[in-house]
This record gives sequence, C-alpha cells and structure tokens, in this order.
Amino acid sequence: MAIRVLIVEDDEDFVEELKLVLGTLDGPPEVTVARGRNTALDHIEKEFFDLLVLDLKIPTADSALDANPAHGRLVFNNALKLAPGMPIFVLTGSPAEDFIPELLEGARQIDIWGEGCEVRTVNFLTKSKFAESKDKLSPFAAAVARLSEVEFERGDTDLGIEDDRLVRIFARRVGGVRCIGSLIGGGLSSAKVVRLKVTGTTGARIHDAVVKLAPIHDTRDETKRFDSHISRLDPAATPRKLQTLEFGAKARAAIFYGLADGFEFDAFDICTRAGNLPATLVKNVKEATRNWWDTLGETPKTIREIRRRLISDDDLRQATAPHSILWINDFESKQIQTRWCSVHGDLHGGNVLSTKKGDCVLIDYGDVGDGPACLDAITLELSTLFHPKHPLRGTGWPTAEQSNNWADLHKYLGGCPAVNFITACREWALSVAAGRREVAAGAYAYLVRQLKYADTDKDLALALLNALHIWFMSTT
Repeated sequence: MAIRVLIVEDDEDFVEELKLVLGTLDGPPEVTVARGRNTALDHIEKEFFDLLVLDLKIPTADSALDANPAHGRLVFNNALKLAPGMPIFVLTGSPAEDFIPELLEGARQIDIWGEGCEVRTVNFLTKSKFAESKDKLSPFAAAVARLSEVEFERGDTDLGIEDDRLVRIFARRVGGVRCIGSLIGGGLSSAKVVRLKVTGTTGARIHDAVVKLAPIHDTRDETKRFDSHISRLDPAATPRKLQTLEFGAKARAAIFYGLADGFEFDAFDICTRAGNLPATLVKNVKEATRNWWDTLGETPKTIREIRRRLISDDDLRQATAPHSILWINDFESKQIQTRWCSVHGDLHGGNVLSTKKGDCVLIDYGDVGDGPACLDAITLELSTLFHPKHPLRGTGWPTAEQSNNWADLHKYLGGCPAVNFITACREWALSVAAGRREVAAGAYAYLVRQLKYADTDKDLALALLNALHIWFMSTT
C-alpha cells in the first residue's frame, strides 16, 4: 500500500528532486503534482491524499507569473477544511516563513496510522536543507505501507479508500492482522455501518465490532448523541464505544463499537421466523429503551412538528408533488398529545442485532434525539416493507385491500410472513404512545419520508398513508 502524496510546487527542478526522494521511500509513493493554486484546490476537493507537500509561494494557475504566499495559504486553509485528517508538510525558505506561527495553530499531535506513536499534522521542510527531507518523510510513507499488513476481507462491503484506511488503522491500533467485514447498513446516505471481526497473529479474536463510517462532522454529532441519549440506556442493550478515528482518511471518520458474543443476526433475519422468537426480540427492544419513555408525561405537538423529525418541509414538497395527497396541509396542522422523549430515530431491522435467543443490542446512533415515543416501534414495523433489505417486499403481502386496513391488525395481517413480529411492534407503539393519534402521526412521518426514495413502492406507501389518515380521522 503506497502513500498518496500531493505536491504543490511551481519550481520544476525542485519537483523533480522531491520526486527522486519520494521514490526511495516505502511504497513507492503515488505522486500527484499541482503547479498552481487552482489545480491544487481542485485535486484536494476531488481526490484522496495521505500527505500534502506545499510551497506557499505559488501562482494562481499553472505557469502564471503571479506567485504569492497568499495563494499557498488558501490551499493550506482549504486542506484543513476539506481534508482535516491529512498531514501537511509546508516548504519553507521564502517570505512565507512569516506565516509559520499562524500555520502552527492548526497542528495536532496524533497517532494517525496506528503506529503507537504520535506525529505532527503540520510539519515543515526547509528547501535549503533538503537532504533532511527523506528522514522527515520516511516515517509517514512507512506507516501507510504497513497498513497493507492487515488482511481485509471486505465481503459485501463497498468501501472507498478513505474508509478502507480507517478500518486498517483501527486493526493496527488494536493489534489485529486480519479483518472480515460485512455490511450492516448504509446506502441511503454517505454513512456506512459495517460489522468487523478482527483477529490477531494467533488467529484469536480481538474484537467483534461495529463501525460507523461517515463524514467527520456527522461522526462528531453521533458522539454527542451517544453521550447524551444512548448512555442513559441499559449498557447491555448498546455496544461499548471503543475508538473514534478522525485522521488519515481526508474528511471521513469512524466510530468503533464493541459487541458481546452471540449477536450474529439482525431483526430482518428474525422477523419471519416461526414461533415466539420474533415477538420476544421486539419485546426485548422495547424493554431496552424503557429508560427513554417510562414515567414521562404528555406534550402537545402538531403533526407537522412530528413529521419534521424525519423529513424537512422542502423534501416533503418534492416527495409528495407527484402524488395528489390533498389532505396533508389540514392533517399536519392538527395538534395532538404525544409522549415526547429520546428515540433512536432510525430503528430499522438492520439496526437491531440479536442473538439466537432474542437478546438485542441497538446500533447506529446518527439520528438519536427527541421524538414521539412510538416512532421506534413504527419504524421497526414498517422497515420490513420499505428498507432496502425489505424482507417482506415482494412476498405478495400486504395486498391492496390489506393495506387499506392497516389499522385493523386482524384484517391487515392475513397471510403475513411476519405476523408475530409486526403484532409485537404495533402493541409496543400503542403501549408507549399518548394515544392512537400519536401512532398515526408517527407512521405518517415515516411513510411520507419513504416517498422521496426512488426504490420505494409508492403505491403501497400511498395506500398505507390513506389508511392511517382514515384511522386518525375516526378518532375525532
């Protein structure tokens, strides 16, 4: 595995010297050269690099005659913004040295590549002492090259180079030499959730982990949500947080969570099984979230406020425009009683892991926050029809007539392959909500959001929307 280096320098002779030095390092490195500000900015925005070597005194464009340190400062600042996880070497020996104190403000000491030692994220190479450059650059190239010592079997995961780097860095940090990955979730956003089994040199398991791979700002947001909401749940219902990585992968970052033994299934695997196991799993999930909804009073909310928990006003207009749902504005203006509390916010079947006995853990906390108490139960139920893994989609259930009877479980569930699972979800929703109207409003919010996705069964979503609207109005 070769380190990917972007050189930003307009002096052709110096570029060639630097290439010769880089060619002697482990890898050897993959080198890209930008000779002006505009080209450098374009490379940083569109490509991934492990390292930036930057001369501040550069022109605006290749071969232009307007070299100025301000152009290099712009590249430096842009790199910090778009690729905060990328180390930078600033070339000195020009008037640009006046800016060194300012540049150092963005420096950090980080163990970027899992080597067990920290390196500076902002460094300097003096052109007049170029012989020292190999010694300064070599540890960076060697560290990236050693990531290839981790054998990574990706399975069905489709990871870019940034996410691949993060997985390998984690494995090296924990002493792993082999990773087996399998995709749990992702695809509807830039985030991916991957199950990882990490083993050491003896073949013994070091970690059975779940990693959330996402942009840095989303990762930081999830960390806050975890600390604010997830930490209030029974520890047995949530994985422990192992590490957060924010360097070495451009603007991508990762949170790694450790799993206990036995959580080999998810709720989608369980929902269609015969017997009591599907209902047991749902009841365990309900119990796992008890600290969120138990002992709460009621709060009035408009249906519009509930819907905004899942989809914005602009997205709603675009999603519903092709469908004449004439009752939406009047429906959303209604105020109802809710039990407003912490909710997972995206509790589809892939985010509930299970043992063969129905013990559960909840994963993926990017949408955790306040919402109606019924939302998680409704999401778990309807995800069996609308999530990309959709275990029930294509089974012939529900028929159009059954969809129109969503509120009447006896009529709705005839021939359902997951009758016990869905029954338990609905019972959970009704038992924690302030009333039937909250359940209808939660289902409405979930279903109108599904209309914005290209692969949604629109006819099914519209039929269910009509059914829950009729059910809601029957309570007035």
